[in-house]
Amino acid sequence: MQEGWARATRLRVRWSVLTAIGLSLAFPAQADSHSDLRKEARRTPKDPETALDLGRRLRHAGLFRESAHLLQRAYLNQRKVSAVAALRFERARALIGDQKQKHALRECQLLVKVEPIKGHACVAEAQLVLRRASLAIPAAEKALSLSPNDYDAKVAFARALFMKGQPGPAKDRFDEAIAIDTSRPEAHRYLGEMLAASGDSSAALSSLKKAHQADAGDPEIAFALAEALGADAEAERLLVQATKIRPTFGEAHAALGKKLLERGEHSAAETSLRAALKIDDKQAGWHALMGRLLLDLGKPDEALAASKKALSIVANNADAKLVEADALAAKGRIDLAIEAYSLAASWARANPAPLVHAAVAMLAGGRPTTARAFADRAVAEFPKWGPAWEAAGDVFAHQKDKANAKKAYRKALRGQGPVDKAAVKKKLEKLR
Repeated sequence: MQEGWARATRLRVRWSVLTAIGLSLAFPAQADSHSDLRKEARRTPKDPETALDLGRRLRHAGLFRESAHLLQRAYLNQRKVSAVAALRFERARALIGDQKQKHALRECQLLVKVEPIKGHACVAEAQLVLRRASLAIPAAEKALSLSPNDYDAKVAFARALFMKGQPGPAKDRFDEAIAIDTSRPEAHRYLGEMLAASGDSSAALSSLKKAHQADAGDPEIAFALAEALGADAEAERLLVQATKIRPTFGEAHAALGKKLLERGEHSAAETSLRAALKIDDKQAGWHALMGRLLLDLGKPDEALAASKKALSIVANNADAKLVEADALAAKGRIDLAIEAYSLAASWARANPAPLVHAAVAMLAGGRPTTARAFADRAVAEFPKWGPAWEAAGDVFAHQKDKANAKKAYRKALRGQGPVDKAAVKKKLEKLR
């Protein structure tokens, strides 16, 4: 049984190497288009390794139903227990991807009767998707009691421990899984995601890079690595990669749209954000991003509509409220904007943007006293934030208080955050 499973794992590694080569450099178009993959899915390969490979490629492409149907046909044609186990486990993952968690759990429970080790590991994975760490742990422990070095059970156990708030023991289990098979991506990926959530960005990046090296064809790993890279230029390439592998990957489209928006690529950003919203119209954050883009394009009415949609989904979404406030200010509705800025600031106390935007908008709207109040709050609550000091400097300059304006602008130049230093220096020169 274990020999057959190891054989399937070797196939996964070979496929990972091939996809890594195929996706390298400028990320050429996929060798298999989605229409070609669908055509392939209509046949049932006799060789279980070929079927397993095709099922995984279909899952990566977001063709979850096709993957599940293919894998079911494939294991019904198999007699070897190890082949049936590998195919059923992969089918459970396809069902999870299709958001059919209960069906996936049922598949795993049936697998227990065929191959208990992999069956219990599969149950653990399915329970994790259902956020049932307390049920995933005993399932993983059952698998490990039968085979202490089972990779899948070890990874599931580690994930469950982290879900229960035990990152230290979880890391130990991840490390043990990596020692069992360093060529597989799962332990590297979930360890990286755990480290990122724990704030260890450097170690997280290292783990996620290893995961991507192990399986460059997995769009979820590419997305996780892009998130860890942050503003790095490589992150954008990875997001493009993820959306090409899986065109229905809404999160990747939205993340790509956000990066393009931050860089001022409004047309491309709009394309990505509209693609994301077409996939899932119930994401408040994505509607807020669209609102921000529409504001940048000088369309405050459309931005207000986008913020309204976001707030109808999540009533206290601070980003959407800030879009609403900026749009109201742009339309000259200052009193309503003040209320919206205040709410946005109260909903996102760790974010200086609402207070800074409010100070700038109030000054532009002819409300210098209110602008001063927001600017004072911004520098008091975020004393290291450069944009807050620039806004304060603008208020002081408007009030002809040159001494304090100079001090504020100098602090803006030394501060953190996005500050146009050349513009601030020009403001300083005008005060001489």
